[in-house]
Amino acid sequence: MGDVNVDLYVGVSEHRSPMPLIPKEIPNFVLCDACHLPFRDNSFKKVFSKDTLEHVGKKPQRTNPAPYMALREMIRVASDTIEIYVPHRFSLSNCEKKFWTKRNPGHRAFFNLKWFEDAIPRIEKELNINLSVLSEVIYKPLIVYFLMMPDEIHLILLKRKRG
Repeated sequence: MGDVNVDLYVGVSEHRSPMPLIPKEIPNFVLCDACHLPFRDNSFKKVFSKDTLEHVGKKPQRTNPAPYMALREMIRVASDTIEIYVPHRFSLSNCEKKFWTKRNPGHRAFFNLKWFEDAIPRIEKELNINLSVLSEVIYKPLIVYFLMMPDEIHLILLKRKRG
């Protein structure tokens, strides 16, 4: 979707089945780990991530450091804006696809707004920056007009150097 597109796995993977990722069909594709992006600080005006952070890391666990590292890297390489979408921890898509079980280990991390509220101040301190955070939880009706379930978290981070 962007000017530069990155992924660690090509072909078919556990979260991209049966549609394979074919690098030669993707403009400016870079094979790399989201936790160690091969770009200089502030290389891109905007970084966009949709349904990525929940897939990073080696195994589902409460102390998985990879999503934090990937978020930090996205913020590091962006000069202005970071836009992120992740499924909410209690979203129907997590329950429907049985991501909580060992049968589908595709999601390695689960998010709510508190996770970002804890992570962002640490990243600001590490990178010596200030972030303006616009966030929303997008709700999806479980039973129309009766019960709304959190579906997705949408964050827009505006990066400013400390002055």
